Amino acid sequence: MLNNYLKIALRNLLRHKGYSFINVAGLAVGIACCTFILLFVQDELAFEKNHRKAKDIYRLTITIDNNGTPEKAAITSPRMAPQLKADYPEVKQFVRLLSTGNQALLRFGDKGLYETGGYFADSTLFEVFDYPLIAGNSRTALNEPNSIVLSQELAQKYFGHENPIGKIMELETQAPYTLKVTGILAEVPRTTQVRPAFLVPMRLVGGGFLNQWFSYGFTTYLLVNENFNAPAFDQKLQAFTKKYQPNAPGTPPPPALHLQPLLEVHLNPEFGGQLAPVSDIKNVYLFSALALFIILLACINFMNLATARSQNRSKEVGVRKVIGASRGQLIRQFLSESLLLSFFALLLAMGIVYLALPLFNQLSGKYIQINFLSNSQLWLGLLALTLFAGLVAGIYPAFYLSGFRPVQVLKGRLIGSASGSGLRKGLVVLQFAISIAMIVGTAVVYNQMLYVQNKRLGFSQDQMLIINIPGNQDIKKSRALKEQIRQLPNVKQATLTGSIPADDGWWRTPMNPIGKGNSQDNSIIGFVLPSDFDLAKTFDLELVAGRFLDKNFATDTARAIMLNEAAVAAFGWQKPEAAVGQRVNYGGGNDSIGHVVVGILKDFNFQSLHQKVEPLVLTANTRQASFIVVKVQGADMAGTLAQLEQKWNAFDPKHPFDFTFMNDRLQNQYQAEMKLGRIFATFAGLAIFIACLGLFGLASFTTEQRTKEIGIRKVLGASVSHIMVMLSRDFVKLVLLANLIAWPVAWYGMSQWLQDFEYRTPISWWTFGIAAASALLIALATISVHALKAAIANPVNALRSE
Repeated sequence: MLNNYLKIALRNLLRHKGYSFINVAGLAVGIACCTFILLFVQDELAFEKNHRKAKDIYRLTITIDNNGTPEKAAITSPRMAPQLKADYPEVKQFVRLLSTGNQALLRFGDKGLYETGGYFADSTLFEVFDYPLIAGNSRTALNEPNSIVLSQELAQKYFGHENPIGKIMELETQAPYTLKVTGILAEVPRTTQVRPAFLVPMRLVGGGFLNQWFSYGFTTYLLVNENFNAPAFDQKLQAFTKKYQPNAPGTPPPPALHLQPLLEVHLNPEFGGQLAPVSDIKNVYLFSALALFIILLACINFMNLATARSQNRSKEVGVRKVIGASRGQLIRQFLSESLLLSFFALLLAMGIVYLALPLFNQLSGKYIQINFLSNSQLWLGLLALTLFAGLVAGIYPAFYLSGFRPVQVLKGRLIGSASGSGLRKGLVVLQFAISIAMIVGTAVVYNQMLYVQNKRLGFSQDQMLIINIPGNQDIKKSRALKEQIRQLPNVKQATLTGSIPADDGWWRTPMNPIGKGNSQDNSIIGFVLPSDFDLAKTFDLELVAGRFLDKNFATDTARAIMLNEAAVAAFGWQKPEAAVGQRVNYGGGNDSIGHVVVGILKDFNFQSLHQKVEPLVLTANTRQASFIVVKVQGADMAGTLAQLEQKWNAFDPKHPFDFTFMNDRLQNQYQAEMKLGRIFATFAGLAIFIACLGLFGLASFTTEQRTKEIGIRKVLGASVSHIMVMLSRDFVKLVLLANLIAWPVAWYGMSQWLQDFEYRTPISWWTFGIAAASALLIALATISVHALKAAIANPVNALRSE
């Protein structure tokens, strides 16, 4: 019986090649999209599962009261982890990681390069996590004095095919180290957040610093017992904080400690201080919804065309019922056609996936590879998807067609066509509503990205060059280099600074006003920007009240500061002018004199536009600079860079000339949103393509059904334009109705997405107008192919048709 069903199904598919192609192509694109998203979701959910003890590993996090707003961070003080292990038997082991920073200079022989991805790590790293070595002993690799463990990539870069074990390298961060290579890491899976380029022992940080309770910046992981109760342990952490970090009078309370399961780290972007970029569980939900919508669009095409062609197959149903076929047999026959078509679509989809995978990796920022033989989850997912598509697409047509009454069908009176027509119209509306909502989403993401790229941030950013300075460089030498750079003809201005916009290394500290009329209770958390006297001029910062820091005032170096407007508001002063002359203490000490506020800066966005502008202290009391910011003028950037490199090589020949552009740093803050926009645009285009495939098929069928009517109208004098308007009118109404459904849904969804930005562009009315016009034009272009063909056809041939 099954063999008979398949033969009949194959015969029907071959007989109607055009409709079969539309259905197969639509389903294939839908299945291919779902396959990509399945691979994406599978990759996202696989993070950290390569660690055998992943379920028993937790990351220690803190929650800071940031001026009334709770703020989460994945950083801790170095003393916490050893004390937790000593006090609580449920903590079996711990490991701490501290980044070596972006200016870690690694040198072997004459080759010296800045490397990122390096970490100071406890030797227990290999007990907690699974980082196998291909050379060396994991038990002793980080126990040996002044040792270093390299990734395969770095080992190849510095040593080529030579065995690196036992070789001596030099590492320079805040201090220089001479290190012996004791191990080579095996390739770390991509689905691991921390993928070290190199590891050095934690004790190199220094025992004095490792015993600090209030110096944050370390990432701490705890390995716990199998029957560990995380909520109960969270309660113990409160008592732990009270015991070892008592709240001093007049200072903000210490951060609250919490645990976060390792398996939740990658999909939770709420925490600051991440060692590596993370994703968002909302993206998994979003892409899963996109997959569902796209496969739904493809299924709608099949349902629409199957019910539309019901009149052509009604006599077949009638004859089969007369000769004894039951309704169940007919349902199975039509479902077998649907499943066979879905299987063909699966084969075509696999070809699409194979060819388009590099493009998808480029769009998503992933490096996914397909291994059909070993990825059983993918196969099961694809089979389930194919069955789902086949059943969903075919179940309504199967019940609809099998329900025809043979007597009425054979007499030519087909009942139920009106309801079938209503369903088809409803499905077309749903298709285009989904497509239009996706167009609106793409437009909103694009507009927001234009907004963040073009918004005035309150400081100069064009032709701003940032030169990295090694951490151990003498400040006097750095000042001398800056003055030499300022003499270059294409340099407009230059400044030394400890932090820059779009940088993670900002100093945050408690600060409070002191003196008459002020209270210690006004303590807030703010940012400190240590710089020199030229920062305001270099960045074109705007003065609101008072004056700029000035080297002609002897006290401005040690005791004068500037605040931004956000700090003035946080301290409770009504006007910027009221803050000038006030005294502020910062840095966590008990300085009774404080620092005099000499000026107020207009707020500028030194963080990304996801965050509001926070309180800021600007001081010229910098003892060490991390950057020279150079404002360049003129068009000869290459020539200016060559001159700057020449100055640098004379200044410090041991360190490479390392620079970036301010605009590039600012743009890198929004890579995740740009990636989302590209993916949205791609899937919106595919959704429109699938919807238009269905519309193309329906327009073809409608034109075919009205062939004789069109011939009569042409004989009676109807023009080509009249015929085209008549055939297009009903479809245009459906697309317009789809807009009314899509607009409120899209507005709500994108309003929620924009909440992630403190500064955002409004959703303009013209966004919906563009989406409506785009959908309408695409629909008209699709329909007009058949409409024009019918309108210019010879009416004699139409009147002869049956």
